[in-house]
Amino acid sequence: MPQVVLITGCSSGIGRDLARRLALAGYTVVATARNVETLADLPAALKLPLDVIQPASIQKVVACTLEQFGRIDVLVNNAGYSVFGAAEEVTDAQLQGMFDVNVFGLMRMTRAVVPILRVQKAGRIINISSIVGKLVFPANGAYAASKFAIEALSDALRLELEPFGIQVVLVEPGGVKTNFADSAEAKAQGILTNPSSPYQALYQKFQQINVDMRKREPGPEVVSRVIQQATETPRPKARYLAGIAFSGRLVIGLRDMVWDRVVRQMFKVASPTR
Repeated sequence: MPQVVLITGCSSGIGRDLARRLALAGYTVVATARNVETLADLPAALKLPLDVIQPASIQKVVACTLEQFGRIDVLVNNAGYSVFGAAEEVTDAQLQGMFDVNVFGLMRMTRAVVPILRVQKAGRIINISSIVGKLVFPANGAYAASKFAIEALSDALRLELEPFGIQVVLVEPGGVKTNFADSAEAKAQGILTNPSSPYQALYQKFQQINVDMRKREPGPEVVSRVIQQATETPRPKARYLAGIAFSGRLVIGLRDMVWDRVVRQMFKVASPTR
């Protein structure tokens, strides 16, 4: 029988492209989003409303999937969002809201599905992280922190669940052409447009860099293709980079040796005089 794949965050971007790709490849896809109407034109086997911050919503999705198909083979934890801003200026409410979806939502989904996979003695969990789970830009530290958390949790889960036949994989996308960055800017308008902020020069540079980077971004298919690969390979790697140019891969390899120097140059960060 086709594998049953449950995907969160399918209303747009990577999740939407992945749901379509896997459905057309013959998988039994359960596509979810907070607003189920956004899934209307997806060729998924089942389309369900899901809010990952609501345990009752998660339990209903899992129950409906089991009732319909009797099993879950792959969980793709894709739902997430960002709020731009300097760490000092991102509010507690914004930070908590982001972590509630990006980190706690991922763990709620994982806790709901793992007992099923354990009984099946097989299954795969694919967590969508980001390049910012390795390399942090200023004005994006809060979101990056949530992705660093996902990296840590996934590393632990991979070893904890391996004895039960459950594989845990991280996919780390670079920038892709979606509405993700626009949404992050919209959520942070009060921060980014505050004329009295001491970070105004930084925000202007940050937005300029974002505009320049978006001109070169590939589409979400470069990520969903990698996720499909991570789904299908018998022995998946712990991590897959997706949509990241060679220069980015080189920086990741060198990381702390060069990253601060690269960012200082990009953002024209001057060291204080002594």
